[in-house]
Amino acid sequence: MTLIGLELSDAGILAAGSTTGKLLQIDGQAYASPGFALPEKGGLLVGKAAESKAHLFPRQIIHHFWDHLNTDPLEQPGQRVPQSTAEIAYSHLDRIWQHIQKHGNEVIIAVPGFYDRQQLGLILGIANELSIPVKGFVPLALAASLGAHPGKMMLHLDIHLHRLEATYLKQGQQLTLEDSVTGTEKGLIYLHKLWAEAIGQEFVSSTRFDPFHQAASEQELYNRLPGILYNLQHSPSIAFDMTGGSRTYGITLTREHLARQAESVYAELGHIIEGLRTQHGENESSVVLQLTHRLARLPGCKEILAGIKGAEIFELEEGAGARGILEIWHQLSDQSDSGGISFFTSRPLQHARSAQGQDRPIDYSRKAYPTHLLYRNIAYQITDKPLTVGCARDSEQNDVTITGETAGVCPTHFKIELLGGEIVLHDMSAQGTFVDEKRVNGSIALKLGQTIRVGTPGEQLQVIACVELDR
Repeated sequence: MTLIGLELSDAGILAAGSTTGKLLQIDGQAYASPGFALPEKGGLLVGKAAESKAHLFPRQIIHHFWDHLNTDPLEQPGQRVPQSTAEIAYSHLDRIWQHIQKHGNEVIIAVPGFYDRQQLGLILGIANELSIPVKGFVPLALAASLGAHPGKMMLHLDIHLHRLEATYLKQGQQLTLEDSVTGTEKGLIYLHKLWAEAIGQEFVSSTRFDPFHQAASEQELYNRLPGILYNLQHSPSIAFDMTGGSRTYGITLTREHLARQAESVYAELGHIIEGLRTQHGENESSVVLQLTHRLARLPGCKEILAGIKGAEIFELEEGAGARGILEIWHQLSDQSDSGGISFFTSRPLQHARSAQGQDRPIDYSRKAYPTHLLYRNIAYQITDKPLTVGCARDSEQNDVTITGETAGVCPTHFKIELLGGEIVLHDMSAQGTFVDEKRVNGSIALKLGQTIRVGTPGEQLQVIACVELDR
C-alpha cells in the first residue's frame, strides 16, 4: 500500500507522496492546482491553464465549482459547458489523478471543514468513477495541526478562493474538530481583485497607463500578482513595471499599501476568531492561531493577527494538510472498526512528528537575503563564482542569456557574485546597467527585490530569495 495525501482547497489542491513526504507535481510542473475551469471547443480547460485566461474570458470562466459542489443544474449551461459543478470537479480531479497516480495506489483526502456529508459523498462518487482508491477523509485543519498546545485554545485559519475559514480544534484525550466558521465571498478572488485594482490605479495616477484598458494587460497583472506578493514578503517595497505599446511604465509598490487594501478581510477574520472565543468561553485564554501558507503569505495578515489579545501565531508549511494526513493515517486506520471509507473528526493528540512537519513560530526579526537572479521565470543561483549576463548566444560565455529586447545589450553586459557577504553587480557594458532605474557606476551591492534593467526599452531581471520548501 502506497499512500497519497490530497489537500482539497479551491485556492490550490496539493498532494504529497508517502514514500518521500514531499509535494507532488499536480498540474503540469506546478505543485498546486487552483479551482478554475474554462469551457473551450476542445473540452474543458482546468487548473492553472484556466486561471491564466480568467481575465481574457471573464464571462466564461468558472471558479465556484469546488465551493458550491453539488449536482444542481447550472443556471446558464452552454453547448460546451458541463451541466453541474460536480461535473466540473470531475474534470479537475481527473486531470490531477492523471498526474499523481504513479506515486501511489491509495488516497486519503483532507477536506475543508465546511463540507457536509452530501458533498463528501459527491467527492467519493467522483473518485469511484475515476477509479481513484479513496481510503478516507479527514478535515484539513485536523490533518495540518501537528502540535499540542495544552491549556490554550487552538484555531486553524485558512483562506480559499471565496471564503475565510476558522476551525476550533479542542484538545483533550483526542484532538477534535469542535467547530468551523466561514466568512463567505471575501476569499482570494476578492483580495486579488482589490489588489489588482489598487495597482492599476497607481499606474494611472503615476504614469497615465491603465493596465485594465486591454484584457491582455489585465490578465498579465493578475498573472504577476503572486510574484508581487512573494517579493513583498521579504521587502517593504518593490519596483514594478508593465509594458504598454512601445513603452514601459514603472511604479513602486509597498507592502503597507496592499495591506491597507485588505484591512476589511483581516478585520472579518478577526471577528470570526473573537466570535469563536466568545461562543466557547475562551475569551480569557491564550489562543494559538495556526495559519496555512495561503493565509500567512498575505501582506499584513500576520502582523494584524499578532495584535489579537493572547494570540500566539504559527505558520504551517505548504501542503501541511496533505503531508500531515500521511503522518497520522496509521493511527486513524487503527482506531477504525470498519473496513469501509471513514470520515474522521478526531485523532490522538500526541504522535510522532517529523522535523519538516513541526509548526514553526513566526520570527518577525528574521530577514531574507538575496540568493538568486530571476529572468523570464527562471531563477539563477548567485554564488562566489561570478554569474555573467549578456546577449551572446555562446552558452559557455554567459550564464544568463538575454533573449528579448537586446538593443543596447552587450555580449557580456554585467556580472553578479557573492563577495564579502554581499551580492555585488559589476557593470561591464558601454550602454549602462540600471538598478531600480538608476545607472550603475562601476559596481553596486544589491538588495532583495531590486530590479535590474539592460537595454532599451530593455529586459528586466530581479534579485530574489528562494526559500527551501523541502519538496
